[in-house]
Amino acid sequence: MTNLEASSGATRARTRPVFGLDRTVLSTGIAITLAMVLGSLTLIPLTADRGYILLAGLTIIIIEALSMTGRWIRLTAWVVHVLQVLVLLGIAIGLGLSASHDLRVGGSWIQQLWRLYLQSSVTVQTEAAPLPADVGVRWLIVLLIGMVTILADILVITLESPVWAIAPLLTIYIIPALTIDHNTPWWTFVLMAVGYLGVLLAEQLALSRRWTRNLSADSASSRRRGAAGTALGGLGAGVAIPALALSLLLGSALPTFGSLDIDSARPRGSGPLQLTDPTIDLQKNLTQQSNSVVLRYSTTSRTGEYLRLASLTRVDSSGWHMNAVNLSQDAPTSVPGLNAASTRRTVSVQIGDFGSEYLPAPYAPLTAPTGDWAWDPTNLMVISTANDRTDATRGLAYSVTSMVPDPDLGTFSQAAAGTPADKGATTVPQDVPEAILKLTHSITATENTPVARAVAIQTWLRDPRRFQYSTTAPPGDGYQVLTNFLTRTHSGYCIHFASAMALMARIEGIPSRVSVGFLPGTQQGGRWSVKASNMHAWPELYFQGYGWVRFEPTAAVASAPAWSVENPDSVPSSSASAGTSVPSTQASSTPSPSASTSAPANTADSSTGSGIPWNIVWRIALAALVVVAIAVTPMSVRALRRHRRLAAGDPSSLVAGAWREVHDSWTDHGLVWPPGSPRQQFDAASHQLGEPGSEALHRLAMAEERARYARSLGDLGEVATDVDVVRRALRSRETPRTNLLARWLPASLWH
Repeated sequence: MTNLEASSGATRARTRPVFGLDRTVLSTGIAITLAMVLGSLTLIPLTADRGYILLAGLTIIIIEALSMTGRWIRLTAWVVHVLQVLVLLGIAIGLGLSASHDLRVGGSWIQQLWRLYLQSSVTVQTEAAPLPADVGVRWLIVLLIGMVTILADILVITLESPVWAIAPLLTIYIIPALTIDHNTPWWTFVLMAVGYLGVLLAEQLALSRRWTRNLSADSASSRRRGAAGTALGGLGAGVAIPALALSLLLGSALPTFGSLDIDSARPRGSGPLQLTDPTIDLQKNLTQQSNSVVLRYSTTSRTGEYLRLASLTRVDSSGWHMNAVNLSQDAPTSVPGLNAASTRRTVSVQIGDFGSEYLPAPYAPLTAPTGDWAWDPTNLMVISTANDRTDATRGLAYSVTSMVPDPDLGTFSQAAAGTPADKGATTVPQDVPEAILKLTHSITATENTPVARAVAIQTWLRDPRRFQYSTTAPPGDGYQVLTNFLTRTHSGYCIHFASAMALMARIEGIPSRVSVGFLPGTQQGGRWSVKASNMHAWPELYFQGYGWVRFEPTAAVASAPAWSVENPDSVPSSSASAGTSVPSTQASSTPSPSASTSAPANTADSSTGSGIPWNIVWRIALAALVVVAIAVTPMSVRALRRHRRLAAGDPSSLVAGAWREVHDSWTDHGLVWPPGSPRQQFDAASHQLGEPGSEALHRLAMAEERARYARSLGDLGEVATDVDVVRRALRSRETPRTNLLARWLPASLWH
């Protein structure tokens, strides 16, 4: 008999059957089903398609129903799992061919499935989360969940290791955690934790039922292993879940940098390298070399250049994202939408130790370095196509010619909102909070032209009496972050200022996007030096005749463009602030209006404020208290129960409580308490104790016997002392691990 067969057979033999099916298998199978259904819901942030939930749920139910049915008719474990794989294969083929038909994928059925896999994989790799509704992606998700469900069945039922149920659940949970460009919602972790605890609880309850029965002597070793496994499972629940919760909390508290999502509580890095995340290339530089010079350039502009990397056009509750791009090898011959005043500039750039797949260049570039570079014709981004594209810019020297919009406020003020080629630049999500809509309309209520409304929004955001620059972002999730930023905290960094202005401009009917790149930096002689700390995000709005025009709502970082203020002469040039730094008080305390206006800075949004980060300290302290409270709760409850029993004033209650305490101590140590009368129980259990413990157990048994059947209890002696002697005798004969489990996770609480 194989190990799998023996394991499966041992499982079936241990508990009373229900309709011929072992209770442990039944309860654990149901728990696995519920856990995997809950686990599948953690993929909701990954895709906008909710259709996968029903299909995945049905797949999980079918696979686990097959598992329980197979064990009911006494199939060996490996046969059960082969049948599960075959059923999942049938489901995959059926759903795959249906999806291929919907997507008009041709060829034989094998070719259709292979092409569907390739097409769906490309969608997953190139689209930003949440992925758009796609039957191919839905098919991949259902297939993944089915395979993970089979893995869970093998680990929990066949190998009898419920603690390892965390592995398949984490497999599902970690996918959105690593691939989406913002924090996964807290409730996805809760779903995973509840599912895991459910599996552990099902096994715990099943084993607790076994301890109440008189099992044969030849299975005593198996019982002890089962009890130890149960205690270990409980320990996994008591330790693993708080540890995961603490790691999740710390992960959200500790700062890393580079993300451009408005759903963030702080600047931070992103996940795996993806074209859809233009800030990923800067993560290492920002976190490790924030003060190092990453590039130098020369330009004919007196004020330096905003060097754009990429533009983000698609917006939803989690932030701004880059659309999928169709690259072209042909350089543009004109700038989309630009017919009015502009300046042709040539910039010579020398990049140092900075690797990126996006070429830093002023908007709008018309030339690019020779080699493995291609154009996004819609947004005029220059993107590397080399195999090592993430290092394409490292050490690169090049010149780029750009046509830079240079509006004159007199004529620009009458410009109408344009219509860009990317229609997504005008889309306003339907779930934008009413508070943001009303605030936007109130700010622009007195303005009659699109440019005037844009300037009004910028002016409102740049007011130092209202807003302060801080690397501590507003609290909340989704749109709540922007709502708090605009209406309550009035504190954030460039991502929040740029995101707010771009969204408010769209609400007013002006196409918008958020661009990512570098501020001009610091002028040194005839060249400009740009540090990693000069990374920045700013909004660009689209106007008829002018195309995409830059605005600057982050007053603490840079000056507003001359074309966006009524008195350009009063606006300091961007070069004046390009090399300064935001005072540290801006990141840690509310600055005075004078401080904000007298020291506008062109700094990294990744810089941190001075002083102790009390918000992080308190969150860590609170998390530690929660973990400690969870850890000591079982032990404390057990101690209080023991004290109540042994402090009873009535002699009969004292004896009954003492005998029950001995019973529970047996259970806590993973031992089976024998059935029968107190005398019979003593005879069966005394051999597990030394002489002092056996004598104390005998006195307690006789006292319990008299309490049940005699008219008088007689001399009880020191009942509480005898209980302590028995407990010490148990501890002296057990392993340190068993004693640790008995103390910190007493199994009698679940008995």
